[in-house]
Amino acid sequence: MQAVASFTIQVLVAQTLGFDGLGAFAIVYGTMQIVSAVTGGFVGDSYVVLDRHDRRIRSALEQFALAIPVGVGLIAAIVFSATGLTDVLETIAVAFAMSLFAIEELVRRMLMASLAFWRVVAVDAIAFAGALGVVAAMWLWSAPTLLGFLAAVAVGQLLGTIAGLLLLPSDERRVVPFVRGGYRAVLRYGGWRASQQVLRPAMLTAIRVVVTLAASLAAVGMIEAARTYVAPATLVVSGLGSFLFVHFAQDHDSTLAGKLRSADRAVFALVGLIVVVGAVLLVALPWLGPLLFGEPLDVVAVIGWIAFSTSIAAVAPYGALASVAGKQGPVFAIRSADTALAVVASTVLLLAGGDPAYVPAVIAVAPILGGIAVRSALLVPLARREAREAAEPNEERPA
Repeated sequence: MQAVASFTIQVLVAQTLGFDGLGAFAIVYGTMQIVSAVTGGFVGDSYVVLDRHDRRIRSALEQFALAIPVGVGLIAAIVFSATGLTDVLETIAVAFAMSLFAIEELVRRMLMASLAFWRVVAVDAIAFAGALGVVAAMWLWSAPTLLGFLAAVAVGQLLGTIAGLLLLPSDERRVVPFVRGGYRAVLRYGGWRASQQVLRPAMLTAIRVVVTLAASLAAVGMIEAARTYVAPATLVVSGLGSFLFVHFAQDHDSTLAGKLRSADRAVFALVGLIVVVGAVLLVALPWLGPLLFGEPLDVVAVIGWIAFSTSIAAVAPYGALASVAGKQGPVFAIRSADTALAVVASTVLLLAGGDPAYVPAVIAVAPILGGIAVRSALLVPLARREAREAAEPNEERPA
């Protein structure tokens, strides 16, 4: 449902504002995803893993849940205004949309922590319907604009947040009074998770900026149209990654080796799914691309994004398991390295005069290397150590 919503909104932007408008919207929307990733990783994942029923932990989570979306959203909006990407009204809309986008994601994580995944679907559907309502009103009363689409995102996320709060179990809606303490525990875990979650959207936003500087907003729009065409497959992988994170966190009975086997099976299933969906998308591209975006899409860019989605599918389960196993710091280090490699490789390609359409394929290589490193350097040794410790006799050894 989230994939359908994101896909539809970006298709409508491309249809009405052209590739230039889609390029500008993609940069803003990508930044929204960064703010959402920071909040979801820092607060949402801490909510799942830490003891959220502890008053100090819960109070700290509540404070961060308000401070991060509002603060980071305002900073991002000011940056956009200073660079001239948005005017005054658009800047105000960006601030609201970014904050609400992050808060709605946090409410979704709270529902996931209760394993209420169908309620998450309902929240996404309500947010989607609200955004479409604003878009329809914009079409009826005025010409489509970037401001209108930003307002649509903000209204949709507000409605989704309200619906999510109403759908939460009563004990999860509990708000504790302000108390001190709990910050260190949240910072220690949530800081790593937020840093890890922000890497991929930050990489995509950085690449959009590089393409804008090296080519044009139209080139960003061309790449973004191809990414939007493949986005449902990518978001399905992200959604299943979120499910696996919650599943691994709440599975206290299985050994790490057993969870690693589950992660292996998930990787094979996800990669197979992306390959099948990618093949269908390629077959439908000659007629579906122009139908959705008003002009043909670049085949090379579409193939590149399918490859990128496949690489994410090969990484996400291992990253989720390693983070649950307490290796969020090393995971962040590995993910930072592969993210930097992707940005550098794409920048070198563009500075050398390469076609921007090849950027998605170039950045698809780095995540696979990162996934191999997480599995072989973190999870396998950890599982072996756990197995050795379990096999050792429980008798005390002489000093």
